[in-house]
Amino acid sequence: MNNNQNSTTISCVECDAVNCIHNNHQCRCTAKNIKIGTHSACTSSDTICQSFSAK
Repeated sequence: MNNNQNSTTISCVECDAVNCIHNNHQCRCTAKNIKIGTHSACTSSDTICQSFSAK
């Protein structure tokens, strides 16, 4: 397990970013907290995870 990764997941937060250090390889986010952007989102496809960190 990566030192930057927690062992617990954020309840009900699914993650498809397989190359993010916060993805536990079971499509769950292990980040301590998450930040979603952008400020001008009008639909779900306009949002991005600003907590993403590449492996």
